[in-house]
Amino acid sequence: MRVLLINPYSGGYYYRLGAVYPPLGLMYISSSLKRKGHSVALIDMNVEKFDLERFNFRDYDVVGISADTVRFPVVERIAKKAKAQNVTVVMGGPHATAYYHEILQKGLCDYVVLGEGERAFSDLVESIASNEKYPLIPGVAYMKDGEVIALPSRFLENLDDLPFPDREKVHLYRTKFAGERATSLITSRGCPFNCEFCSASQFMGRRIRWRSIENVIDELKILKKLGYGSVIFFDDNFTINPKRVVNLCEEMMRKDLRFKWWAFSRADELLGREDMVEAMSKAGCRMLFIGFESANDEVLEEYGKNLKSDIAFDVMKLLKKYKVDVFASFVIGALKDTRKTIEKTVKFAKKLKASIVQFSILTPYPGTALFEKLKHLIFEKDWRKFDGTHLVFKHPNFSPKELRRLFIKAYYAVYTSPRLIFRRGIPFLVRLLFYREAYFL
Repeated sequence: MRVLLINPYSGGYYYRLGAVYPPLGLMYISSSLKRKGHSVALIDMNVEKFDLERFNFRDYDVVGISADTVRFPVVERIAKKAKAQNVTVVMGGPHATAYYHEILQKGLCDYVVLGEGERAFSDLVESIASNEKYPLIPGVAYMKDGEVIALPSRFLENLDDLPFPDREKVHLYRTKFAGERATSLITSRGCPFNCEFCSASQFMGRRIRWRSIENVIDELKILKKLGYGSVIFFDDNFTINPKRVVNLCEEMMRKDLRFKWWAFSRADELLGREDMVEAMSKAGCRMLFIGFESANDEVLEEYGKNLKSDIAFDVMKLLKKYKVDVFASFVIGALKDTRKTIEKTVKFAKKLKASIVQFSILTPYPGTALFEKLKHLIFEKDWRKFDGTHLVFKHPNFSPKELRRLFIKAYYAVYTSPRLIFRRGIPFLVRLLFYREAYFL
């Protein structure tokens, strides 16, 4: 079968700042399909030209499109163009998984793959090749006789069974971290926490599944041969198993796999685990992304973070000792937020002295507990506004305009501090503030 996989253009904040990483999900699907002998082409609209109006979808038997919420309008356009050329269209990704009933009832695609796609998509393509229109495949949904048919998705138990991501087009990516050419990988799937605004635990499950250390090391060897000097571990929670992290770091050093890298963590997983932080630092960790979210414990409780704000400074002290920078993330606009609590969070963010600070406006993404809680208050119909920079629901304390002003003000307050101007440089500051004003005002 001839399969086309498309990663839609994002145009988001990170893209405009030059942080473009390859679509790991589609790359895993591509390598899984190739393993079964199918012909696969993968187009990433973020790094290569794609003329939707003139593209000939008839060259393919199946078109698979990755769909998250903010990019869904682009996904919809691609799907309609492909279906107009009588090509079988499959959607997958977080938004498609959460909204598959509506997507199928509107006839936007023929099938939706729910959750993890490697096994379900491969089985679906095999069925299509056999002219089986209504296959009973776990994790595949479709319309039959006017009804939506969907078998529950299943999670892959042994991640080592997956082939490594298809990196055929690695030459198209120019992202750097710590001065080195950078790419991404994952060593686990799933997250046991259930933060109200996050869909990770719904999409990947709350039970963590880990790749073996040997399997991760084998992929790192490949990345080193491909010329990468930096990697980003995109696990939802890289540091949840300290013993495993230490073992991985020791093995990276033993194999002389020298990378500069960063990963995602939680503040409460670092305190009392200095041995892990030390091992990470020695193995090349240069930064951790940590969701501090708020300076207010009532807000953290609302978010379901299950931690206290006062540990943040002890975490910063520990990481500073081992020269690990912090990418600090905050979410403003909780139902319990007021102007005073947001101002407190901004002052808190400045006082932390993190290398990078990100603010987002609370957004109820489909598939999250927050969406179910607030769906009766959502007034915004344009999915493009679900980008973490717009208020999309009726808030008890803020109008959209008021919250956006506080959002912009938060960035100015942090990034116009002399410390960050000196550290990040004037060009970074100008670029960041220009994009913020041009896009958000």
